[in-house]
Amino acid sequence: MTHDMARGKRIREAISRGKFRKVHALAAELDVSVAAVSRWQNGGHTSLESVCALADLLDVSLDWLLLGRGTMDWHRNSAISATELQIILALRNRSAATRSNLVGLVESIPPEHPVTPSAIP
Repeated sequence: MTHDMARGKRIREAISRGKFRKVHALAAELDVSVAAVSRWQNGGHTSLESVCALADLLDVSLDWLLLGRGTMDWHRNSAISATELQIILALRNRSAATRSNLVGLVESIPPEHPVTPSAIP
């Protein structure tokens, strides 16, 4: 993978929130050098195999870690209900401006109660 400072920032964030407080321990667990982990944190080259292992070890979303899509914990709550899928499919035929307006409208409505993964229909 090419040099990507944003990816390096996400890697640093994931490591700082993870269970590894020392880069040496993380590198040992991944069976890579400390220099490799440092290179990743600075946006340098990493293999797909290494970034997959890192995402798994740190329990973060691979899409988020690699591409910046979604959230760090997206993989934990990725189930989509039938209603959510219906809304997504309906929005695909709308313009970007309409989708943006609808997202803004939905976000402006206060939740009736906190949403938990088990509460999603």
